[in-house]
This record gives sequence, structure tokens and C-alpha cells, in this order.
Amino acid sequence: MKKKAGIALGVLTAGALALTGCAPDGGGSGGGTDTEFAIAYNADGGHAAWVDAVVNSVAGTLDITAIGEPYPDFAGLREEVTDRVIESAFRTGWQADYPGLYNFLGPLYATGAGSNDGDYSNPEFDDLIAAGAAETDLDAANELYQQAQEVLLADLPVIPLWYSNVVGGYSENVDNVEFDWHSVAVFDQITKADGSVVTANGSEPQNPLIPTNTNEVGGGKILDAIFAGLVKYDTDGSAVNDVAESITVDSPTQLTVKLRQGLTFSNGEEVTSDNFIKAWNYGALASNQQLSSYFFEDIEGYNAEEDSELTGLVEVDPYTFTITLNKPAADFAQRLGYSAYFPLPDVAFDDMAAFGENPIGNGPYKLAAEGAWQHDVQIDLSVNEAYDGPRTPQNSGLQIVFYADQVGAYNDLLANQLDVLDAIPDSAFGTYEEELGDRAVNQPAAIFQSFTIPERLEHFEGEEGILRRQAISMAIDRQQITDVIFQGTRTPASDFTSPVIDGWTDSLEGAEVLEYNPERAAELWAEANEISPWE
Repeated sequence: MKKKAGIALGVLTAGALALTGCAPDGGGSGGGTDTEFAIAYNADGGHAAWVDAVVNSVAGTLDITAIGEPYPDFAGLREEVTDRVIESAFRTGWQADYPGLYNFLGPLYATGAGSNDGDYSNPEFDDLIAAGAAETDLDAANELYQQAQEVLLADLPVIPLWYSNVVGGYSENVDNVEFDWHSVAVFDQITKADGSVVTANGSEPQNPLIPTNTNEVGGGKILDAIFAGLVKYDTDGSAVNDVAESITVDSPTQLTVKLRQGLTFSNGEEVTSDNFIKAWNYGALASNQQLSSYFFEDIEGYNAEEDSELTGLVEVDPYTFTITLNKPAADFAQRLGYSAYFPLPDVAFDDMAAFGENPIGNGPYKLAAEGAWQHDVQIDLSVNEAYDGPRTPQNSGLQIVFYADQVGAYNDLLANQLDVLDAIPDSAFGTYEEELGDRAVNQPAAIFQSFTIPERLEHFEGEEGILRRQAISMAIDRQQITDVIFQGTRTPASDFTSPVIDGWTDSLEGAEVLEYNPERAAELWAEANEISPWE
């Protein structure tokens, strides 16, 4: 970790409890050293309070210097994480792309996986994940994924913190508001008596609106409204056919997809097999450098290093194509509702950059007009009359407003100037349920929060690193933090996934390492100091 830079411990403000703690007898023997434990976070994301609480809990329990290290924005933090130059632990988390245990595990912890920010590698974990993916029986696969999590609990490549709820609400102007399994309002079913468009909070997309190059919430919320995939996910996460008439799993490595005929994009172009095959090949092509390219890595022909055609995609006829996988992936059909698998119209390939500014989709909404995306302000969507599927809008359109902060959005909600909000600001956690009454929302969602401690950092390699991770984990009073800082809008984590996902359990072997145990934490820290002193 870093040498001490004279930065004081963070202290919680605004009436929040400062979790300073104290070292147990015979504690960490870390006080007075030049080494500090730091957790980096983006200051524009409302994370300061909980990071301060965590580092204070760690500092007090282990008798070491621990600090929160703010970065001005998410982009700056991610750049250092991606380039592997960050010199501290850092905030991490995961909002599921699709409702399966594998999605919380394989992309984040498998050797060489695209979102494995800590470069964790354990052959035992990799073998269990691969065996689960090869299972055709979901229960058997989930059992293997649970065993894989027990390996993670022993190694702790990340420190699980808590599961996030969707904490939001809606105005007096709308009815039939429901939030789904991954915390987004089901916009198409919302009704509004005066017939005006539904307004919702959002954030400026980080990139042009191309399905395979969008992996953040701001852009994803828009793409899900203007595109339709082979399947869509119900509010509980179950998959329902949308563009697909049927998806047949012929074998663990072979699927046949039949499309419903007569479906079109909003420009009138018919949706055919070729629209999926071309879109997926574009997303997978190495030279296109698409953020979601790894979603195609299981398809035959995929190559992350050099341009290669997805030979596993074969058109049978205009409404039928087959998918051949290069290895078994039992949940592949379940993945097909994610935005990376959306089709693209032919016009997209004429000028993809221009298309990303004014995308043409096949979903329940469409851009209301040329230039409907006002950058850093809002995007206006109207009903796509050409859409014929299970998400037929019950309203006249959708306006997503890009707010600079959650406070402004919440104030607009209270004033009935915003119809739907999916992120109550921390400052209103103690009052929003009273202020909104039965229009307040607080329900579990497929969001997992953690922080990562890369093994390449000094003192966090090998056996010493495992002992220190275990000590830090057991030094965190998750229940107190979720009660005091988040006021019941988070739940302490007992695994690496989410309670809303089929196969989740709170009974994994080794999960006691996620429980607050200051005495044991101090003992583990002392054991690590015997290997290499914290100085």
C-alpha cells in the first residue's frame, strides 16, 4: 500500500455516525507505521460517507492508518484501474447484465476475464466456473457456482460489502409504476392521466448509443427502451421471448433461433437473421474495440486479439440462424436479453459513429426526432408504432433527464416535475418514505458492492495477502454501516452475487469471513505481520 501522506482519517458529517472503533487487546500492531491502507473512489458518485465509515472501522480495529482517497470523477478512477497503475484498493461493484449467478462470477474473477480488475487467478475457481457453465441442469450449475464462491471466500480477491436496493419513488402524476430486478422502472407499463410523456432521471451516456459499446447505466437505460432483443426480462428476471419466436438449445454448444416474422425497425426495415449476425460480428471484431465484445467470446470464431469472423453464427433462412459455441455455456440462451445482443439495421453500418448519435431501434420507443439527444441535458423518446411485442407502451413517450446530482432530481420529484426516480440521495434516506408515502420504493436489486485489493500491491500477495484481506473484511461492521449510513437501503453481503438471483444462498462455507469480528481480525493481522511487518 501507500506510504503515509499526512492525510487525516475521514470523518462522517451531516449527523452520520463516525465508525472509529478501537483496537482490541493485543491488536494489529500497526499504529505509528508509515504505511496506510487506502480505498480509492470517485467523488462524483456519492460514495464518501460509506468509504469513510469503512476505513474508520478498519483503522480502529486494526490500529493502522486507513483513508478514503477520492478521485474527481468515475472516468479518472476507471482509467487508473484499467491501466493497472492505481496504487491502492479501489471501489468496485456489479449490476447484473442478465439474471444468472455466472454473470456475477465469470466476468469478474475468471483468469483473464474482461472485468477482472484485480487480475485474480485461481485454477480451482476457473475449473468450477467452467464446469458450471457446461451443466445443462441449472440447479447443478448453481451448486458448482456456489462452490466457486467458497474459493473466493478463502481468497477474497474483492471484499464484499453489501447488496444495494433500488431506492426510488414516483410522482403523483403517474400510476402502474414498478421497478424490475435490476433496479430500472418498467417504463412501458407506466400510465399518465393527462397523456403527457413520462419523465425519468438518467445520466449522460458515456459513449454514442451503440449496443455493443455501452456498458453503463445511463446509456443502457436508453438502449433498453429503443431496442428489442431476442428475449426480454420480466420484473422478476425471468426471460420471455420478444423478437424470438423460439430459442432451442440443441446441445450444450448449439442453439437454434427462430425470429417472429414481420417485425421492423422504426425506419421500416425488416428485422431478419442478418441484422443479428452483422451486429454481433461488429461487436466481436477486435479492431472495433467494443466494450462488450467479451459477450461473444463463447461463440465459435471469436478472437480477442485479432479480427475474426464469428463462424459460429450461421443463417439458415431470413428468420432462422444457429449459434455454435466454442465451449459449453448452459446459460447462453438466458443472456440473450442483454443489450450487447441487440440487432442493428443496415444503415448503422454505413456510418456507425453517426448512427450512435441518432440510433434507429426496434423497441417500444424511438428517438422523437433528429437531434432528440441533447447532450448533458436530456433525450426525448416517442412511442415506436412499429413495435409489436410484449412491451407495448401504455403512455405517449419517455423523456430521460440527465441530472448532475441526485438531490436535484429528488427535489423535482417532490415538486411533481419528475415522474420516476430510481436513486434517492443519501441525504433523504431518513425522510423519503414519509415524504413520498406509498409512492416510495425500496426493494432488492441485482447490485453488489465491494472494493478490490489487487494482489500486486505490497503486503497483499500470497499467504500474507490472504491474511490481511481476511482481517480487513472482519474489521468492517457492515450491519452498522448499512443501518446508519444507508438507513436500511442496503443489506450486508453474505456472498458475491445478489439475493434476487436464482441460486443465491446465505449459507456458503467460509462466509463467516464477511462477519464483523474485531478480535479475530486483529489476530489475523498480527499473523500477517509475522510474515512481513506492516511498515
